[in-house]
Amino acid sequence: MATLIDIVRDDVMAFLESNDELLFNERDFQMHLATWLRNSGNGYDDVDVEYYVPWQELDGYIWESELRLDVVVKKSGEYCPVELKYKTKKVERQITRFDELLDDKVVVMKNQGAQDLGMYDFWKDVRRVELVRNRFDRVKGGLAVFVTNDASYTKRSKESSNNYLFNMNEDKVHSKRKHWANPESTCAKMHPNFEVEREYAINWHQRTVDRVDFYYCITVI
Repeated sequence: MATLIDIVRDDVMAFLESNDELLFNERDFQMHLATWLRNSGNGYDDVDVEYYVPWQELDGYIWESELRLDVVVKKSGEYCPVELKYKTKKVERQITRFDELLDDKVVVMKNQGAQDLGMYDFWKDVRRVELVRNRFDRVKGGLAVFVTNDASYTKRSKESSNNYLFNMNEDKVHSKRKHWANPESTCAKMHPNFEVEREYAINWHQRTVDRVDFYYCITVI
C-alpha cells in the first residue's frame, strides 16, 4: 500500500509534468502546487501553506530563524511536509491580464544567481525536514523539491570549489557533510555548516514550458 509520502510525491510530479505556465517566483509555485494538491482527488484532510514550527522545538536546529514549512499535507492522522525551492534565470514574456494581451514584455522570472547559496538552501531544506520528522511522531517523512531553469544546478562543481559538498548533480551518493571548503569565506560565516542523516540520491527530470527548459528533482526524506 502506498504511503502518504509516495502519494504526495506522485502528485507533486504530476503537477510539475502537467503545468503549462511560467510561474513568477517561489510563492507563485507554492500556491499553484497547494491548489493542485487540494484538488487532486486523493482525499487529503488538509493542505496547509506557511506551516509555522517554532525552531526551538527541534533538536539540532542551528539557524535561529523562523521555520515555516512551504506545504504540509495531512491525511488519516499523518503529515507530509514539502519544502520548495524555485531558482530562476531571467525570462521575459508578453503576458495576458484580465483577458488582454499587454503590449510590452515583462520580467516573468528574475535572474537570481548565487547558485552556491541555492544549493545550500536545498540541502538546508532536507535537513529541516529530517529534524521535523525526528521531533513529531505523526510526521513519517517529507519531500524537498527543487525546480530551476538554470542548468548549472544539475552539473558538478569543481572539487576546488567552496560549495563542492553542496553539489546537486545527478548522483546516487551525495556526502552527508554539508561544509564549505573555505571556513573563512563569507558564505561559511553567514551560512553555517551542517550534516544530513544519510547519503541522498539526486535524480533530475527535464520539461519545457513556454519554450523554457526546466529541471526538477524531488528528494524523499
